[in-house]
Amino acid sequence: MTGATTYNFLFEGNRLAYRKYGTGTSMLLAFHGFGQSSLAYKSFNTLAGSQFTVFTIDLFFHGNSQYVSRKLLTKSEWQRLIGAFLQDQNIHRFSLIGFSLGGRFTLATVEAFADRLDQLILIAPDGITLNGWYSLATNSGVGRWLFRYLLRHLPMLTAIGHTMTQLGLLNRTVMRFAEISLGTSEQRDLVYRSWTQFRLIHPDLKTSSILLNTYPVRVRFFTGAFDRLVPGTYISPLTKRLRHYELTIFKTGHNHLIELTAEKLSQK
Repeated sequence: MTGATTYNFLFEGNRLAYRKYGTGTSMLLAFHGFGQSSLAYKSFNTLAGSQFTVFTIDLFFHGNSQYVSRKLLTKSEWQRLIGAFLQDQNIHRFSLIGFSLGGRFTLATVEAFADRLDQLILIAPDGITLNGWYSLATNSGVGRWLFRYLLRHLPMLTAIGHTMTQLGLLNRTVMRFAEISLGTSEQRDLVYRSWTQFRLIHPDLKTSSILLNTYPVRVRFFTGAFDRLVPGTYISPLTKRLRHYELTIFKTGHNHLIELTAEKLSQK
């Protein structure tokens, strides 16, 4: 399969959209980053071939997936959804790949299915190091109100961001990413929904590390030496708890890490 076709898995009124690459017996589930879709992993089509079948999944509020519940998405609900998907696809053993925001969902999946994993591949994963601005914007009612207010008054938010950049409190790359990500009302709505609705999807590093140290899971990290959005040091709260892991550092920023990882993985 080329991955051009989008499939839908329905569960309790929610829709999980996904694409498939390859026809192999080794199964991989892949979760993309913020503002992307399952097409972010199209470079894995060559990797898949006859050895792997890669399921690239649209996160909720992205691509063609749809989350209809008015309740916050919890880890347990996400794990039930993935469990039902695995059963529907008749998948027992599998591997996981998560890039950026998708890293949070990948690690949430680890907590429920570590005993069934062959590999865990994390590409500049979000959620291991807590982001202070994210916590400020999402963890309280006042913070969420202020977050929405600033998104509705973009010139004010932009002015604050530039001032913080000039004071050295905000990285210029992060500021540029924010300006690109908030350019339209649809993008601002995606930022607000993703930040607020996913705020309960955070890895339990103690649980994850115990499971990864207990089961024979090959753990691999891929980071960018020039990544300012998710710097390589952000993985250390997890790696310092692990007895075994592999680390590859590419001489690149954030945006090309999936393609470089696919190329690296295809070499072995």
